[in-house]
Amino acid sequence: MRRKQLITLIIILIIIVAALAAVILGKRVQAQRAEAEEEASVVYVNAFEVSDVTAFSYQPGGETVTFELQDEQWIYTADTTMEIDAEEVESFLTTMSEMEADRVIGDVEDIGQYGLDAPSQTFTVEFSDGSTQTYEFGIENDMVGGYYLQTTDSTEERTVYLVSSSIVTSTLSTEPESFQVEEDEGSVS
Repeated sequence: MRRKQLITLIIILIIIVAALAAVILGKRVQAQRAEAEEEASVVYVNAFEVSDVTAFSYQPGGETVTFELQDEQWIYTADTTMEIDAEEVESFLTTMSEMEADRVIGDVEDIGQYGLDAPSQTFTVEFSDGSTQTYEFGIENDMVGGYYLQTTDSTEERTVYLVSSSIVTSTLSTEPESFQVEEDEGSVS
């Protein structure tokens, strides 16, 4: 009798462990599916390869600044004596190349309602194949947070994107001196 009870308890314990394992495995699979769906729903605004960039320009404070890659060195065209930190440039370009759209608005008839008839900021990037890509930023949407954006690729389609405000207020506000190589303080020559 005791042996039957022991076998019954072992069987019940095995069933409980199997059910618990199934629940845990099911939750993992569900979490992986949700993550995959979220990744699939991310819309990048014309992602580009940073290694293909040969020049870029934008307007922090209203003045256009331009950087060019010459002999594998980044040059600030307004001050060619400034030593540019390639890692800072790469970080800046990576942020711009990985720009995600929070919202995509298709078939826009009046780009003026998004401030794109007179852009508040423009970012232009030139690639090694000679092609260029221009990003024009319109007005900020205070309600949902973000700036409206149109690219040269979306001009024909009349597609407008809503992107994070930090792209304009932080990234594209970067002063040229921020790309300068920092000298070690306290280093002895």
